[in-house]
Amino acid sequence: MNRPMLVFWETTRACLLACSHCRATAQRQALPGELDTADGLHLLEQVAAFGHPAPVVVFTGGDLLMRDDVADLISYARQLGLHTAAAPAVTPLLGWAALARLKAAGIDSISLSLDAPEAVHDRIRGVAGTFRHTLEAARIAQDLGLRVQINTVVMDQTVDTLADVAALILEARIPVWEVFFLIATGRGQADAMISPAATEDVCHFLLDASSYDLVVRTVEAPFVRRVLAERQQGVTGGRLYHRLRSRLEQRCGPAVHEVRFGTRGTLDGDGIVFVAYDGTISPGGFLPVSLGNSRQDNLVDVYRHHPLLQAIRERRLEDPCGSCVHRFVCGGSRARAYSASGDPLAADPACLLSAPA
Repeated sequence: MNRPMLVFWETTRACLLACSHCRATAQRQALPGELDTADGLHLLEQVAAFGHPAPVVVFTGGDLLMRDDVADLISYARQLGLHTAAAPAVTPLLGWAALARLKAAGIDSISLSLDAPEAVHDRIRGVAGTFRHTLEAARIAQDLGLRVQINTVVMDQTVDTLADVAALILEARIPVWEVFFLIATGRGQADAMISPAATEDVCHFLLDASSYDLVVRTVEAPFVRRVLAERQQGVTGGRLYHRLRSRLEQRCGPAVHEVRFGTRGTLDGDGIVFVAYDGTISPGGFLPVSLGNSRQDNLVDVYRHHPLLQAIRERRLEDPCGSCVHRFVCGGSRARAYSASGDPLAADPACLLSAPA
């Protein structure tokens, strides 16, 4: 893949929330060294230089609404022929006016975080009322004609409520659910991650959730495609899976079609690339390994030629990931491998095939 599907730009580290698992360890003020407007325009020109089909630029943070120039940056991206998405934080800055401004600037879709039912979600996000505000922002975005995606983090506080979150999304007629499996980076703590066995059960559940009117995607759980292949051979999940599946059927009734899940996804450095607030280029937002900087390095060259990214795309990984028959549809989470061992090419310890006995 000589071009990424997605370029994530962490436009700022500033944010008014204090999420317990924040990858960016965001704070209320922008950090020194943040890309200015000219730097941002230059970055967008580099993204456009990948050629057709151009990657989608995901404006994220922190909170992109903390930047005064965000509408100008989005508009310029559209002038360059780039498709754009936004991942705003749900704060008092996010209302009808802000969403209408993003739409007018050229945003195609937005993603909003909803991790659990109200009490748990608000506790995780650190601000009371965030749950209700999220549902209201989603409704406004839909009314404005924006495509809406809900993001959910899987960790010890949220895993037992995943079926209820799926039901909320279906009830709100939101078409896409992106499920993030926690990585111990930023404020994310290793003891909040679920076990490999529970991870396996969640993957089985997410496959079932895709048999409703919902596009389900995973982040840092590429082994869901290995689970999909094993499901076709009769393998099923354990107690957690059956509990979540029963709860989903209780809330939403029986499945409406067969499991629909893509057989190939993205991996850090293979289909995605991440640019931090200060221009640092990394394979992904949860894999903070510097590959260069957009101020002086060419993003296209870095993505296509950096040795680490070439090794990831060729699956030159340590065993068991490196010899796994599923390595090209999976490849393991490179971010989790790095978090656990300091080596982005190591085995993913959350996969049952590589977890310690």
